[in-house]
Amino acid sequence: MKTALKQNIVTGFSLLLSILGNATLGYSQTTPNYSIFLIGDAGEPPKNGANQVLTPLKRQMQKAGKNSSVFFLGDNVYPKGLNNLDEANHSRDSARLADQLGILKDYEGKPFIIPGNHDWQQGGKKGWEYIKNQEKFVSDFLKREDVFFPKGGCPTPHEVALNDQLTAVILDTQWWLHPWRKPEAESDCEVKSLEEMLVSVSDILDRNRHKKVIVMGHHPMYSHGSHGGYFTLQDHLLPFHELNVPIPLPVLGSIYPLYRSLIGNIQDIPHPKYKQMRDGLVGIFKQYKNVIYANGHEHNLQLIQRDSINYITSGAGSKNTPVKMGKDSKFASSQIGFARLDFFDNKTILTFLGGDGENGKELYSTEILLNTNAVDPRDLQTAKIQTEGIVPNSNYKAGKFKAFLLGKNYRDVWTTAIKPKTIDFEHEQGGLKVIQRGGGYQTLSLRYQNTKGEQFVTRSVEKYPERAVPEAIRSQFTTDIVSDQISASHPFAALVASHLAEAAGVLHTNPSLVIIPESNVLGNYKRLFTNQLALFEERPEGSFAGYKKIQSTQKVVEKLAEDNHNNIDEKEVIRARLLDMLIGDWDRHEDQWRWAGFENGQDKGLTYRPIPRDRDQAFFVNQGLLPTIISRKWILPKIQGFDYKIRDVAGLAFNARYFDRSFLTQSSEKDWLSMATELQQKISDSVIDSAVSHFPNFPEHSAIIAKKLKQRRDDLATYSKELYEFLSKEVDILGSDKDEYFFVNRLENGETKVTVYDQKKNGAIGRILYERTFEPKITKEIRIWGLDGEDNFQVLGKANRGIKVRLIGGKGKDIFSDSSAVAGLGKKTYIYDKKDNTSLYVGSEAKDLTSKKKTVNDYNREAFKYDRVAPLGSFAFNVDDGIFIGTGLQWTRQGFRKDPFASQHSISGNYAFGTNSYNIFYKGEFMDVIGKTDFELKANLQQGGLVDNFFGLSNESEYKQEKGIDYYRIQYENEEITALFKSRFNKLTLYYGAIKNEWHIKENPKRFIHEFTKSIPNGDEIYQDKFFIGLKTGFVLDNRDNIVFPTRGLLWNFDATLQKGANDVTKNNYANLKTDLSFYYTFKLPAVVSLATRFGGGMNLADYELYQANSLGGLSNIRGFRRTRFSGKSSFYNNTEIRLKVINIKSYLFPAYAGVLAFNDVGRVWNPNENSEKWHHGYGAGVWLAPFNMVVITGMYGITEESNLFSVKAGLFF
Repeated sequence: MKTALKQNIVTGFSLLLSILGNATLGYSQTTPNYSIFLIGDAGEPPKNGANQVLTPLKRQMQKAGKNSSVFFLGDNVYPKGLNNLDEANHSRDSARLADQLGILKDYEGKPFIIPGNHDWQQGGKKGWEYIKNQEKFVSDFLKREDVFFPKGGCPTPHEVALNDQLTAVILDTQWWLHPWRKPEAESDCEVKSLEEMLVSVSDILDRNRHKKVIVMGHHPMYSHGSHGGYFTLQDHLLPFHELNVPIPLPVLGSIYPLYRSLIGNIQDIPHPKYKQMRDGLVGIFKQYKNVIYANGHEHNLQLIQRDSINYITSGAGSKNTPVKMGKDSKFASSQIGFARLDFFDNKTILTFLGGDGENGKELYSTEILLNTNAVDPRDLQTAKIQTEGIVPNSNYKAGKFKAFLLGKNYRDVWTTAIKPKTIDFEHEQGGLKVIQRGGGYQTLSLRYQNTKGEQFVTRSVEKYPERAVPEAIRSQFTTDIVSDQISASHPFAALVASHLAEAAGVLHTNPSLVIIPESNVLGNYKRLFTNQLALFEERPEGSFAGYKKIQSTQKVVEKLAEDNHNNIDEKEVIRARLLDMLIGDWDRHEDQWRWAGFENGQDKGLTYRPIPRDRDQAFFVNQGLLPTIISRKWILPKIQGFDYKIRDVAGLAFNARYFDRSFLTQSSEKDWLSMATELQQKISDSVIDSAVSHFPNFPEHSAIIAKKLKQRRDDLATYSKELYEFLSKEVDILGSDKDEYFFVNRLENGETKVTVYDQKKNGAIGRILYERTFEPKITKEIRIWGLDGEDNFQVLGKANRGIKVRLIGGKGKDIFSDSSAVAGLGKKTYIYDKKDNTSLYVGSEAKDLTSKKKTVNDYNREAFKYDRVAPLGSFAFNVDDGIFIGTGLQWTRQGFRKDPFASQHSISGNYAFGTNSYNIFYKGEFMDVIGKTDFELKANLQQGGLVDNFFGLSNESEYKQEKGIDYYRIQYENEEITALFKSRFNKLTLYYGAIKNEWHIKENPKRFIHEFTKSIPNGDEIYQDKFFIGLKTGFVLDNRDNIVFPTRGLLWNFDATLQKGANDVTKNNYANLKTDLSFYYTFKLPAVVSLATRFGGGMNLADYELYQANSLGGLSNIRGFRRTRFSGKSSFYNNTEIRLKVINIKSYLFPAYAGVLAFNDVGRVWNPNENSEKWHHGYGAGVWLAPFNMVVITGMYGITEESNLFSVKAGLFF
């Protein structure tokens, strides 16, 4: 009985547990913890009505409520983003954006707007401006600042904690692909390059390794739509079907789809720049198991799962394009719609919904896996505590030869151990905690905050310069060179610079030298930062040195434009810049400054004082052979080095070229000299000696630096005057978005006085905003910019000479008056504005340049470029000329709105040792001489018996080698002058103009030419001096990615010449057509291989002289033959090359890329009355060398049935 009872109790209890267990196991969570909606490319609603996708999206968002977010994934405004208020279609485009923002008005969740390529003006010149327009519109419309990211067009990834378990990362992928102006190294963005963006993304993912992370950008990493290379049969057969032009073009119609699939434009995945971004991001994603990537761009819906990462495309927000199921595809649809992610406790569900009905039609739903990342074992290791001191960088040791090449520099300082204090995070500044990793070009930095909210930073003394190498010469070996040259910077310069700044009265931080210990305060950064030697200092942000408003240079520029009550304390800017000159700090770009604002009593206006920061380049020296050469005026004069004298003040100021021209426009020479005198008094010998005593160790360096400082201080007035005169040559005077009155008075002595007044709404003149008198011996041009507002410009006064004044209006209704008169023929007042909002009251001195062009008033702070004089050189070898060398000079002058320059003159001379011949060549280019039309003048004088080969006019001409090559040579002299007008249309240049030629062939009875003249009628006339004049036209279409070493794109040259005999013995009228078309494509096998092919030829349409024949030869089109081996009335040829990069030469003396090439050439000529079927063939191999990727030297060995020849030349063959 008891046993049975016991069994019944056990059974019942087990049953109860089973029921409870089954109930628990059967529980299903129905409400997600968080939902994310993804919609892209919603900026082009259908022509027949509203965007139907927004309706179900809004309904879904409302149901999801506050535990949700919606992300608009770019291309929010078609076709070219949100333009300016005064530009066409602004109301249409703003309405398209407002339609999307309208569904966010009552949304309880978190909305986010991300830019795409169309928002960046579809990659246009005003892309950055249009992005900022969209950001402002979103903020104004929604009355909140936390929607549009990233801010200001910056590439800085934006991290958002959606909840405790979910983080979003927002990227602006178009920033990297944008080819025009954008915020880069000199901006105040936290991140300024792709490399820094990748570091930031990696940092964010590592910090969130135990959460679920969704990264969002506009561009897909993988796709099976058109941007990934997929095109339908209809696209191939009917290439214009999207334009409703159903014209079948089989074969030809495939050119565009194949180009997009194999080569791609910059918005396609096959494009190298796109792949560089993709490979960098994917390389980071693959390190984590908790990442989703979402994008728009493709107008379809896709899910691709690759390497444990889920790639979601949701770009069908307003339009659709075909897509296929391809590699790793789980879903693909060309329907319009959006995507939804639902995050539950133990799963994540992805659903694609079509734009049908109120809630949307479910197209596909699946669970996607997000796994937990393992703890990095290196984070668990304990670092060895530094107790014996630390060496800044032991890699900078150098032997005698390396020191000779690259300089002794401060190598002994960098390679000697020191013992600074260890920072105590618990007690320093009241206790510090890490808030984020800092940006920066070359340093590792961390930001900290104390309990008062004050911020501080540690910056590594050791530099990481790979991000500082210009992209054009970026690779590992050049990084080695630049890295070594950091030894030319003093590692502890900031410690001394701060004391000199204190004496000079310049605002500054107060750095100290520390070692960062292992500490839990470092969190995820422990592995990277422990035992790092660093500079610790306060961060000039928020409040600093008693000032409550600290702002970046970019923000100050915006404040000055917004309101003319804001201004700059220019005296303090001069003070800071002269201190830069004193200590040789050449790296003063705009992000090296912060600004302290204080109220100036003008209607809440602020006056800004500069705060220089980051003194890494103070006392930078230039030693060694290579740095000395590189510091020449025509290469990099800014790195001339800290010496007793400043060799080139203008060159030293290069990195501050935009800064200086924005904030040093009003002061006179007297102001500059007065400040120089004040600093000479403040920075006494004792101040200098005291400052340099703060260098740790190495008193010998301290003594030398002190002597140099004293000498430079004594000469400071001279340098002050030089910098003043350099900056005063052309001066920009800016108004603001308020109303101003600009008064220009031409004085009798030739000086020009400019006064700018605040203009009241009733037209009354207010206080003086700007006043300066310019001297014509120093200033050549004054540019006055009204910017926005309704401005009044007035010019008056009479003078015998005067300064050119350009008056540029703005968006408001402006008035221009000019009653001035300056003696001489040229006008001295130039007026620019839009015709429809301008009133002109001008006399004979003004030139009316008002226009209907929307760019007429555009102001570019970064327009300034240096004039330049540079040497030219050339070298070659071939069997016909022997060694061939040349030298020359090139002068480049800049001008107002002249791109890429105002004028450029090149003159060179070349000499061939094998033939004792020479030529003198001149080329002059002048931009925008007539409207936007350029002018080019070329003159080529070939003298000394210039030698060519002539084997007859035949495709099968005979070369009797036993007679020697001299038998077939002709000597002649030629003078050619061309004067051409050029019109540029992006990648296409059209030219047209006049040509003049004079020819003289030297008679020699021992040459083949003598026999040839006997075989033709009137053969002796060949030796008469011939004179031709005529017309020339053609075009150049060039979209190569690199002119020096192209790897993709095409180059098409076409030329037509018509010439008439212009003396008694020149009877022929000569007409010639010639063209060549080159294609370049690069792929991986897995080595990087470039394929290049060129098709070319020429045709004479009338009688011609033998030197006007179309020829084939080893120097121009068929390698392995002698020069001009075959000549005829017409010609055709093809060259094909495979170029392979083999090695990186990491030599300190000659760092370079090197590779091999193989080629195959074929061609022939045609002549009347000759029946020839022969094609001439040459093939061979060669090597190429590309020092710094700036020039290419090529050596080739060509093989033909007739000869095998070697040649060397600067540049590729084509």
